[in-house]
Amino acid sequence: MASVTFKFKQDVQTVYAFVSNAEEVRKRSVAFGDRDIRIDVSEAGGTKTISNTRLVTADVPGFMKKLFNPTNTVVDKKAWRTEGDKVIGKLDVDVQGTPTEIHGTITIAPAPGGSTYTIDFKGTAKIPLIGGKVEAYVEEQSQKGMREEFEYNQKQLDAAG
Repeated sequence: MASVTFKFKQDVQTVYAFVSNAEEVRKRSVAFGDRDIRIDVSEAGGTKTISNTRLVTADVPGFMKKLFNPTNTVVDKKAWRTEGDKVIGKLDVDVQGTPTEIHGTITIAPAPGGSTYTIDFKGTAKIPLIGGKVEAYVEEQSQKGMREEFEYNQKQLDAAG
């Protein structure tokens, strides 16, 4: 399991309101060059679920080129709920048409001077022989994307005041 933690200058509720806002999720996808973006939001039983379905183009390393197209539909689903002074999100990412998925938990927690945003996740690849190598690549690229998303979010939150 991989883990990354980012420190926001804003409090838990400000960060949560931003990352769970459908229009902000759409703007972030547009800024990252995603296409055919569809955002669905539902709320039930104290859980707010945001699904971001979009067409993503990525660099595919040589060892994966025979198995993966560079452009795929990605379904990124986050199911958020409040637990005490934290907000917890269940993360599920499906790269459709591939044997890869990401599952994990996001925790937005209070911290001095703002909040922390921790993502604990596991990339899976159901491919004989090279599955472990693909999983490592998926996790590495996911961490890179999570850092880029954090930097984008922090910049937008700072600009909003």
